[in-house]
Amino acid sequence: MKPLTLLCAAGLGLMTSVPALATEIPVTDVPDTAPPAALQNLTINGQSVTAESIRQVDLKGPVYEVRLRNGDTFYSDADGRHMVVGSLYDNGPDGLVNVTEQHDRQDRLDQLDAIPDGGTVDYPAQGKEIGRITVFTDTTCPYCQRLHQDIEQLTAAGIAVRYVPFPRAGAHSQAANQLAQVLCSESPTDAMTRAFHGEALASRPSKSCQPAVDEGFALGQQFGVQGTPSIVLPNGEMGEGYVPARQLIATVKNLSSSDNL
Repeated sequence: MKPLTLLCAAGLGLMTSVPALATEIPVTDVPDTAPPAALQNLTINGQSVTAESIRQVDLKGPVYEVRLRNGDTFYSDADGRHMVVGSLYDNGPDGLVNVTEQHDRQDRLDQLDAIPDGGTVDYPAQGKEIGRITVFTDTTCPYCQRLHQDIEQLTAAGIAVRYVPFPRAGAHSQAANQLAQVLCSESPTDAMTRAFHGEALASRPSKSCQPAVDEGFALGQQFGVQGTPSIVLPNGEMGEGYVPARQLIATVKNLSSSDNL
């Protein structure tokens, strides 16, 4: 699955406004010093690389990872003066590891686990569960409907499927109202299936379930969801778009096997 870039347009606007003021901010003159030996003999992913230049910058540790409510992440010194936008990598003996993405994945899982009861539509695995996927979905989305056609195949393979409501057109759309009806129905799983099939749902009070739809939509926006379905794998990795059942099952099985090593 292809991971999404979570830095949304609003956050980029915040960060890209800095260079416009750069000419007004004095740059600290850092004395030239001998570069550390580790940087002069740098190895990345098992291959030696040659640096064209190495220059010290006025960024003193400790360095902090800062996450904004809109999902943006950057790294800053303790004074909040010098900041770096982008991913942080650990250049360990096993190669480069994207530390930022690892933290993103765990944060997604933590926030998904915090969704209260009644805020999702859950299809349990048949037999032993090998993993759970979470899907940001919209009942009016053709590719979401296509994914739902695979629900029996996925659950039969031991994959639990949890739907988070994400009406693409917003909280006041027809899809939002339908998703609220689904959550408020006596059997949300049956209602979700009927909704995906284009069937009319029984008229029931759904106003009390609208906040859950709003929260699902807000959480998806925070995760950077731009389209549906967006699928979060058991390890927190997220990708956008329909994925065939066979591929999803193989991916979840591989993740389950890795966890058991």
